[in-house]
Amino acid sequence: MPRALTQVRCPNCKAPVQAALEQLIDVGEDPSAKARLLSGSLNMVRCPACGFEGALSAPLVYHDASKELLLTYCPVELGLKKDDQERMLGQLINQVANRLPPEKRKAYLLQPQAILTQQGLLERILAADGVTKEQLEGQRARLRLFEDLLRTPESELNKFVEAHDPELNPEFFQLASLSLQATAEPRAREAAMTRLEQTLDLTSYGKVLTQQEAEITAAAESLRQAGKDLTRERLLELMIQAPGPERVLALAGLARPALDYSFFQLLSDRIDTVQGDEKTKLGLLRQQLLDFTQQMDKLHEARAAQSASLLRSILQAPDLDRALDSALPYIDDLFLGILEANLRAARERNDATMLQRLEALDRKLRETVERAMPAGLRLAQKVLDVDDEAQAQSMLEAEASAIDDQLVSALLGAAQKLDEAGQTEDGQRVRRLYKTALRLSMQAKSKGTPPASAG
Repeated sequence: MPRALTQVRCPNCKAPVQAALEQLIDVGEDPSAKARLLSGSLNMVRCPACGFEGALSAPLVYHDASKELLLTYCPVELGLKKDDQERMLGQLINQVANRLPPEKRKAYLLQPQAILTQQGLLERILAADGVTKEQLEGQRARLRLFEDLLRTPESELNKFVEAHDPELNPEFFQLASLSLQATAEPRAREAAMTRLEQTLDLTSYGKVLTQQEAEITAAAESLRQAGKDLTRERLLELMIQAPGPERVLALAGLARPALDYSFFQLLSDRIDTVQGDEKTKLGLLRQQLLDFTQQMDKLHEARAAQSASLLRSILQAPDLDRALDSALPYIDDLFLGILEANLRAARERNDATMLQRLEALDRKLRETVERAMPAGLRLAQKVLDVDDEAQAQSMLEAEASAIDDQLVSALLGAAQKLDEAGQTEDGQRVRRLYKTALRLSMQAKSKGTPPASAG
């Protein structure tokens, strides 16, 4: 939602401060606003006079149309009269109603639920998401444990971990990491992150992660050694020869697309040819892989549903730029894949209106990614997008001053990936571009020309 730039007084020294204030949290319009509210990063302000950093107190309206939830909250410390509260909150509620089409204006909009405390507001929102009071108390306990950890002297860290090892679990580290994201002071955030990393290395959970990373590294190396000879038969042999179930899961995660019907038919045929312990071992392997692929597919489906929901909310937002800016932290390769699928579907349906909106979003995303790239990587992307080799060579020569180590590495990496994918001709073309870029870079260095900036 739009954030009103307004002048407020610093809660600490009372000096006037300009702040971007959010008072209407509409999940359908801006999904990321909910995350800001729950993480405590909403309406943060920094006073240039005294250095205070913290959240401003302000009346809030929270709306989630999908759950027919409309909540109001007015901080007691503001000391607002009842008439002033009703006027301010009423204006915000009217904004909610006016943005909804007539058919979606339901009775719950006439009965907003007044919440007396900010903690109560957060609990009501989470309760609507299915989070129980017991789960909330568990989160509070983990946050208290995190605070205790930060206060523990480094010399006592080992004893602290030994005393609380069962509690220092994945949920603890996930919540601690989210808490750090809301920490405004960079030095405090860096110090807390360092302490968290030190603690992770000492915990049983951290040691399991280290072992998993080692298994993934070993699995990746065995797949790399197989190279172009990596068939389903070879993958099955690697799994049968794996030293333990952890290696099997690592191989399965790295080669998930190969675990298809043909692979499982191959494994079943193998089971039919053996007896005794070998048959039992292969049967357990098959069940392990079936369970793993089902879990992976369910996780992928859940993530796909979230990405599809995010895409819909962006497309329905009245301000595409603002919606995209808010959603950027949640955009990943899966989201981009769903966007591409929707583009194809809109073209096939000849849905001009939807196609125009999707293409605008796709274009803005590409522009955002390009702006974030270092200069060398931007040039590398442009060169790789050109099919005509002579034209690509000319681009490199014309922008020789932009050639840096990142560009050279990017071209070499692209050539290697094409070779590995069996696209030999394209790999050779990119390798020639790499040699040109390397030559131009060496010429610039020999002439004493300062190297291009990586940023």
